[in-house]
Amino acid sequence: MICKTPTFTLAVLFVASIFLVALTPAAEAHVGLLRPCARGSPRAGCPAPSNGQRVDYDLNSPIGTRGSRDSPICKQSIPNANRPVYKAGETINTQYSVGASHGGGHCQWALSYDNGKTWVVVKTMLRDCLKGISGGAAYSVPVKIPSTAPSGKAIFMWLWNNAIGNRELYSNCADIEIKGVKGGSITGPQALIANYGSDSALIPEFGSGGRDDGSAAFNTRKTITVRA
Repeated sequence: MICKTPTFTLAVLFVASIFLVALTPAAEAHVGLLRPCARGSPRAGCPAPSNGQRVDYDLNSPIGTRGSRDSPICKQSIPNANRPVYKAGETINTQYSVGASHGGGHCQWALSYDNGKTWVVVKTMLRDCLKGISGGAAYSVPVKIPSTAPSGKAIFMWLWNNAIGNRELYSNCADIEIKGVKGGSITGPQALIANYGSDSALIPEFGSGGRDDGSAAFNTRKTITVRA
């Protein structure tokens, strides 16, 4: 006896497979913040979107290029209702979903207490951020919250300018709460927003050779002080 699969069933399976293939590159390409959970993250263990947020299935995609601004800083402007609590002086072991690391590049980690209007950088990695990391590999960077950080609701932001490929900017944000110092403050560089529209600073493609990597722009960042 020969069993035949109905033509309709085969058609449905074919369409479904195409749909899944189409989704995979968007979900896995490039790099996105895995932990702490970014706004709208569909990753396991992250809270469901809240307050009108959307699920971000393109968490690893850039927010813009040298010629365009495709998404806002943080990718979504609505904060999470659930906020993990960190103490001033505590180290966050940030983790990333890596699809393609584009030769590494420059990374900044920053905090904002005024809903993203002002960003003070708490850690910078030039050239070596994500360098040599293959797609699918685990990647983690320890980022310390300054011991002088004030208490309050804050946004933790990750920025990445890739070394090889299109001149892009990647960004994800996690909403957190900091148990810190009463009347405390954080002093550090203001975040450099580069390769994000034609009027932004340019970080050129530099790879692993001796080409200009645009790092001089980071030396010109304004020093700022933020308070809750």
